[in-house]
Amino acid sequence: MKSLTVLSLDGGGVRGYLTASILANIEKYLNDGKSKYIPLGKYFDLIAGTSTGAIIAGLLAKGETAVKVKEIYEKDMAFIFSDEMKNFECNIMGIPFSFSSKYNKTNFEAKAKEYFGKTTFARKDLVTNLLVTTVDITTAKPRFYKSDYFAKNSTRVDELIADGIVASASAPAYFPLSKEIEYSSYLVDGGVVANNSSLVALIDGIKLQKQDNYDNMTLLSVGTGKVCEMPYDVQKLEDTQLGWISNNKAIIELLMNSQSKLAEYQTEFLANELGVEYKRLNPDLGQKVGLDEVAKIKVLKNIADLNEAHRKWIMKNIGDV
Repeated sequence: MKSLTVLSLDGGGVRGYLTASILANIEKYLNDGKSKYIPLGKYFDLIAGTSTGAIIAGLLAKGETAVKVKEIYEKDMAFIFSDEMKNFECNIMGIPFSFSSKYNKTNFEAKAKEYFGKTTFARKDLVTNLLVTTVDITTAKPRFYKSDYFAKNSTRVDELIADGIVASASAPAYFPLSKEIEYSSYLVDGGVVANNSSLVALIDGIKLQKQDNYDNMTLLSVGTGKVCEMPYDVQKLEDTQLGWISNNKAIIELLMNSQSKLAEYQTEFLANELGVEYKRLNPDLGQKVGLDEVAKIKVLKNIADLNEAHRKWIMKNIGDV
């Protein structure tokens, strides 16, 4: 096993079920033949996540098994994105339009409190280090929540994980932003800046390594599936202000998917240059799956299997605790 192991988890709404399913398979494989079952979070020194990936990262860092996380997604996504949570939407010239976010996040906030309670970002509350991404819209700067693996993080580690994760998953147009939490105001989904948090995780891993040679470091990055087609009508966006205004969720999908791919290329290049052992698991979706299309999550289970090459890599580079 490498001396420093890092896990990065993408954003992607309900597609986080694919991430959870992949991680559950990894966890089962790592525990095969063990007399005592070890939760996946204990295999990593740092877990970073954005949006839906932040939910999963927080649960793993708190000590939940990946198998349990998968069950949570199966049970609770329909509750969080229920019709009862949808805000009023009208049609203007045949175009769906709302004067507020698509969803009320009352159910989401209730579930976050259920999952995390009073657990904070303090390392003493967790089984491993945690990094959650958000963006402060008043300054247009990233606002990352971290456990106290660096001394400078210690002043804000009493922030509730539930609050940080709700902020990280407050996708523009889908959920209202997080206005007032302990140390910040007006926070929006971390996917605006780092939907694929692997580059952020790699840089903090490099700082944690504290040496010039990084070939004893592993980074596993798990996505929410490669989008074969964007879940919006491209023709409506060709050359009209109205097209973009009326398809604000298309902007979000485009922004998050394009910068996620850029982060993947940059992370792979930097990891190869430094000698970091890097693996990206992000299967093709094979169909359109929007951030809130709960009805489609069960089909994601069919593409979460590990092949033999993946299993060998996992055993070699993550191995045992």
